[in-house]
Amino acid sequence: MNDTSENGRPVAPEGFDGSKGKRGAQEVAEGPSSTQGGLVWILVGAACMLVGIDFACVLVAYGIGLSESNGKGARRTAFVVACLASVLVCILVDPQQIPYVLIGCLTAWIFSADGSDAEASSGWKCFAIAAIALAMAGTDAVFAFLNNTSLPAAMNGAIRVYAREAGQSASADMREQLTAVVTLAKTYWPMAFLSNAIVEALCSHIGGSLAARKRNARTKRTFSEFDAPVWVAVLFIVGVAASLVSSQLPAWSSQVKMVGENVLTAARVALFLQGAAVATWYTKKAGFGPITQGLTLVAAFYLEVSFLLVSVVGLVDVVAANFRGLPRKRDNARPKDPKVSKESA
Repeated sequence: MNDTSENGRPVAPEGFDGSKGKRGAQEVAEGPSSTQGGLVWILVGAACMLVGIDFACVLVAYGIGLSESNGKGARRTAFVVACLASVLVCILVDPQQIPYVLIGCLTAWIFSADGSDAEASSGWKCFAIAAIALAMAGTDAVFAFLNNTSLPAAMNGAIRVYAREAGQSASADMREQLTAVVTLAKTYWPMAFLSNAIVEALCSHIGGSLAARKRNARTKRTFSEFDAPVWVAVLFIVGVAASLVSSQLPAWSSQVKMVGENVLTAARVALFLQGAAVATWYTKKAGFGPITQGLTLVAAFYLEVSFLLVSVVGLVDVVAANFRGLPRKRDNARPKDPKVSKESA
């Protein structure tokens, strides 16, 4: 065995040349120690569920993401451990929080694959967020029913209490603004559940992405590739129609208008992301840097708030245009490149 190199120096130990050492480090990161570390983070996150579910989702998603290195079975086991630990903490402190922490664990499990090869598509993420929001609303509705009331009545009561307390120390001008805020809150309170679902999903996304980075399993997906499903466009149209038709239904005018406005707003969130992703894609294609891309997103937000422009761009992109040429199952029937179709013909 030759212990010297061509220049007479001793051969570097295995891994010092950056070849096998990196692979060995990756194997260590993906071994049992990674799974044990993931379980530790899951237990810490479960203990933090009652302190702040959003923060706990980061930790739980990170722990579940680390356990994914040993396969889907380990990932499912980690999810069960997170649920059991969270429920145990709630039993000891506040049993009424059990449904909410289970929803948080489910959100962390769904989005813990973000940043890895197992990351779900944008359409499934939109569906998951909508389902999580409905689960939150359903949980509050059940508690309201057990208290001999309804969810709308409970929410309106909470809004009135907030308005009364805030109006005691407010000036005349502030009271006028508070009245406008209360009116909006009475119409758009269902959006609070969607907002909570989005925040939990984002926190879980952060935890999952960090775990994927730890496991060296990051994908190349970026925000510019966000692609909302077609049913979001359908919801947008339904929301617009319900908002316009509500005035023609005197007996159900307020209820139909409220449903239409909330469905429209929820769809606008996804379509705004779609339009913003299109704008980001074009800025990247033009060779602009991160600062310009960030300024583009800020400009897109102001255009959306003022003119509804960005969500309209997103609607057109989802329904017909496909400005970025993304692969879509619904586009398989028609060729995207005329030259390719001619050559195949």
